[in-house]
Amino acid sequence: MQNTLKVYRTKFVWSFIHFLVGGLFLLLVATWLFFSWFDNGRYLLTDLVSITVIILSIDLIIGPIFNFWLLSPLKSKRENTINFSCILIMQVVSLGYGITQIDGQRLAYIVKWQNSYFTVLKSEDRRAKHEEALYHFNEPTVQSNERAFYEMMIKNAIPPIEMYEYFVEISASNECKESPCEVITKSGLVKLENTENGMVFY
Repeated sequence: MQNTLKVYRTKFVWSFIHFLVGGLFLLLVATWLFFSWFDNGRYLLTDLVSITVIILSIDLIIGPIFNFWLLSPLKSKRENTINFSCILIMQVVSLGYGITQIDGQRLAYIVKWQNSYFTVLKSEDRRAKHEEALYHFNEPTVQSNERAFYEMMIKNAIPPIEMYEYFVEISASNECKESPCEVITKSGLVKLENTENGMVFY
């Protein structure tokens, strides 16, 4: 009985250390991603909080659980090393997938269409390369050569705010400088203001 308690105590200590080290690492990664990709209020443009909580929960909870389940002081060092390596590989793959999902939530561009501003995220951008910019939508005139292609894309359920073929890039300094603009996002309305430090959302 005493030996069993000692084994479980050791397993708990190993899992707790795993939890602390993993939590610190994830905190550093999350802090770096937040201030690199979602600064100046860009986190308001997406449901970043719930996505991050799900990803962090998977990496932060599953690792220590597998640690407690698979590692044991009764097993050989080689067996524990193999098991721990498998746990780390699983966590690295999970973290990589999570970062990919978060990357898709970054702002791709803002487009002004029918006097309203819309945000489009990287996961929604039809272009292969994503570069943050501000555009006006230049809708093709009726009976023009480009109108047929435009109407075909509409029939294929491509919204105008994703039709980069008709975008005209404009200087961000010319928009939303005198007074804040209201930008339509999936999370609701967010105000946009151009400052010396670039676009700021609040």
